Amino acid sequence: MAEALSNVLTEVGTNELEIVEFLVDGRSYAINVAKVREIIRPVRVMKVPETHPCMIGVFRNREDVIPLVDLGRWLGAESEPDPQRAKVIVAEFNGMKVGFNVHQVVRIQRTHWGRLERPDQGSLVDSPAAVGLIRLADGPDGAERIVFLLDFERIVAELGPAEVVAEAEQDEAAAARRRDKVVLVAEDSALVRKMIRTELERGGYRVLLREDGLAAWETLEAGERVDAVVSDIEMPRMDGHHLTRRIKEDERFRGLPVVLYSSMIYDEMRVKGESVGADAQICKPELPRLVETLDRFVFA
Repeated sequence: MAEALSNVLTEVGTNELEIVEFLVDGRSYAINVAKVREIIRPVRVMKVPETHPCMIGVFRNREDVIPLVDLGRWLGAESEPDPQRAKVIVAEFNGMKVGFNVHQVVRIQRTHWGRLERPDQGSLVDSPAAVGLIRLADGPDGAERIVFLLDFERIVAELGPAEVVAEAEQDEAAAARRRDKVVLVAEDSALVRKMIRTELERGGYRVLLREDGLAAWETLEAGERVDAVVSDIEMPRMDGHHLTRRIKEDERFRGLPVVLYSSMIYDEMRVKGESVGADAQICKPELPRLVETLDRFVFA
């Protein structure tokens, strides 16, 4: 499995993704391969007092001390994992590494963001924090089965203390200069959309919010006036890399600044963002950097 993880998508901006499918209590879930650093056997853990019941403790992995989450307990699993099959998925996002105990890792497979459906409220009953669902016709006799892609950032946020985002001081004269500038935001998380909108509007920018890359692209094609784009990377229907690539390859929009604002901004993903033409890339905890970063391009 470790060798397979190194064979991640090399072509960027194709709107494809690779997922690690895993089981918890017999149900199929997935994580984006781009977030996975490695998959290891269960580890010895040091307990940490006064933490969430689903936070098992911390473990050392080479030079890193990594928190370990009991994903089965968080998902409400009724069975215990088989020690021979259990694994720990070590993921990295928002500038940190986190381990997740799962009952079994099944496979790595490639799919397309266009196939990721937003689950309705009924589907979310057994799958809290699902980004969406993928229907696969590879069950017995071709039967359809569903794999839920989980929102691991939300899971971690719910297990720890609420993060307070520092507010950058605003210059009133600078805010006045931004009031006729429009920023198009593509972000599938309603909470993050609200945070971005609050930050940009407090800085003086006008904001158009869209739920994914495809909706943002349709807004551009409809002729809406836009001065810059802020986009997440992981989104249903069209991801941020594909959106950026489309913008930069279209002569109508290629001069439009694009800032990728994602939990997955680390060295490898930064290279991918640069390859599709992103003008800047910011990791999600660094929200106060958005306004100053947009200023560099909007007023260049």
